[in-house]
Amino acid sequence: MTSYLSLTERLPTKQHYLKVKKLLNPDKKQRGIIYHRGSDIQLRDDTDVELGFRNESNFVYLTGVEDAGFHVVIDLETDLIYLIPPTIPDEEVLWNGPPDSPVALLQKYDVDSIITEADLRNLLTQLNSQVIHCLDTTDITALHEAGVDCNLINFTALKGAIHEARLTKFPWELELIRYACHISSHAHIALMQHTKPRQREWELEARFRWECAKNGMQIQCYLPIIASGPRAATLHYTKNNQVIPPGPHSLVLVDAGGERRCYGSDVTRTFPASGTFSQEARTIYEIVLKVQEAILERLKPGVFWPDMHRLAVRILAHELLRIGILVNGTVSELIETGVIRAFYFHGTGHSVGLDVHDVGGQDVGVLAYNPTNSNSINEQYILRKPLEKDMVITVEPGLYFNKTSLAMWTSVPSLSKYFNIERIEQYLPVGGVRIEDTVLITEIGIDNLTIAPKTVKDIEAVMAMGS
Repeated sequence: MTSYLSLTERLPTKQHYLKVKKLLNPDKKQRGIIYHRGSDIQLRDDTDVELGFRNESNFVYLTGVEDAGFHVVIDLETDLIYLIPPTIPDEEVLWNGPPDSPVALLQKYDVDSIITEADLRNLLTQLNSQVIHCLDTTDITALHEAGVDCNLINFTALKGAIHEARLTKFPWELELIRYACHISSHAHIALMQHTKPRQREWELEARFRWECAKNGMQIQCYLPIIASGPRAATLHYTKNNQVIPPGPHSLVLVDAGGERRCYGSDVTRTFPASGTFSQEARTIYEIVLKVQEAILERLKPGVFWPDMHRLAVRILAHELLRIGILVNGTVSELIETGVIRAFYFHGTGHSVGLDVHDVGGQDVGVLAYNPTNSNSINEQYILRKPLEKDMVITVEPGLYFNKTSLAMWTSVPSLSKYFNIERIEQYLPVGGVRIEDTVLITEIGIDNLTIAPKTVKDIEAVMAMGS
């Protein structure tokens, strides 16, 4: 059985094109092509120092090419895929080494023909297409240089087709995502075992990157978040340059995931810097875990993601009332007024694939502070269609004691009655908790691809085994 975990095994990406073509449903009366161009190497400002490179995801989806500077032309009539590598000057070869030969490229990628950039004009003339499908983000400089009539370019149809295609995954894609999630999970475990108060956060980041890299995941799916103490209440804290504070309530929130052959993972774990949860930290942590477990046990094809977000909000409201942080209202009233957003101000999950916030997940973000539109918490949803088999999504509830958020909400006169300030002060040192798993939707439920421990008992046991 072929394993696509190898860095040299050719990925069957023509399956992607055929899936996109079916969704594109091109007019058979018009000969059409797809043109796309990958990313180019970028330099640090005013220098010749190259920045780290990672190719544009839609180009990887259509070709499997992870290197810079390539183009692709796909004939919608014959289904032939033409890959165009960049022209490499001899002087550049001296610095960076020789490029792959055409024969090597045909062995490496699931394409039908290799042509040079100089031959692109002739190819386009030969194909004589009446419509050229491009993404609205595609660099079409090469088409202009080839004398293409801009009126032939359609910038709208391809985006919807490729985004729809990327929502569900083929088995070989799932193999890569599973590997990325498993290795990332092991990296999270390593951090639990090596965390101590008064370390710098960047030490944990370095270890996470190393654990991934030694297992063939050189690139991170996104900038790692190593947020300790009060910084755990900041959603996308990536400075990672502070000292992990000592103290009984000090938590470390790690949101990080590597990628394998551009397929990513998204995992968050929160654990005590000391190795043992304080009572306050444990209370908040187990509320978040309760929310996540409630969602995970309900996921299956046909479920609407908005319903899962509403479930998360309802449980959080109930629990914050139970422990006395919110007062003077019913669960429904707290949801209707929006005050739950003082503690939970992001979506509950998103799609994962070639991007961490994959197609179906780009809208993820902070739920707006807007007391005059309290129902807006129910307006931001990541997946606007029922879940389907072979979708990969995250489930990532959280609970945060962010001073800026709390100040905004508690200062609203009509809402201040709902907040127990004394109890909030008691839990403020906890900072924040988020628990995030990447899961696969199966025929009957889910396959949780994330294997890092997440119960209080298991986390404390793992940390006790560390150095």
